[in-house]
Amino acid sequence: MFASFAERSNEAELMDGVDYTAAELIENLADLRRVNRYLGGQGALTRHLFPMIEATGRRRIRLLDVGSGSADIPARIVEWARNRGIEIEFVALDMNEIAAREALRQTVSYPEIKVVRADAMNLPFDDRSFDFTLASLFLHHFESDGASALLKSFARVSLVAFIVNDLRRHPVAYYSIKLLTRIFTRNRLVRNDSAVSVLRGFTEHDIADIARQAQTPLRIYRHFPYRFILIGRQSL
Repeated sequence: MFASFAERSNEAELMDGVDYTAAELIENLADLRRVNRYLGGQGALTRHLFPMIEATGRRRIRLLDVGSGSADIPARIVEWARNRGIEIEFVALDMNEIAAREALRQTVSYPEIKVVRADAMNLPFDDRSFDFTLASLFLHHFESDGASALLKSFARVSLVAFIVNDLRRHPVAYYSIKLLTRIFTRNRLVRNDSAVSVLRGFTEHDIADIARQAQTPLRIYRHFPYRFILIGRQSL
């Protein structure tokens, strides 16, 4: 049976449920770190973020990463900032207890990063608390109404901009990731959820609808392979 790409799938990912062991999820997070590093996650986001940080002219920047997983992207950003003498204060937020514990373990040598367990739909922060709000491979976990609410929330807590890194729904992306995960991992969460993630991913039309519902202007950038970067700039 062939997958349909006409509309976003509403099939839930296994990692959004409870039917897994801690070991399975930790292994899944390790695979996600590899995906972020080698399949465009880190590079696509930082290609936009780093120049935006430098353009502020500030030597102290506060960032929020929503749905942070094991906080590999915050760690990469902190390393970049250290090399440039920029002081970073980073909040890595995830609701999942196992993910939060793994983030704490992965960031033990990054005192700039504070791991917080909280609901992304109810961010416990004041308006414009952060210069930048980030979310990577997170927005597609939500239906359109939830995704719109998240964008509104990101805009509320961001002073300069929010940047969302997520998946473009496309047959090549779907069948490629199915093949790659069969070759490179035996983790059942990764094998299932990677393909489901693509089916839950976006087209430009989907993003336009979500942005319109959120009443939040977005700039949309395509990145290889089959990634979208969405940027909402705030008026200072």
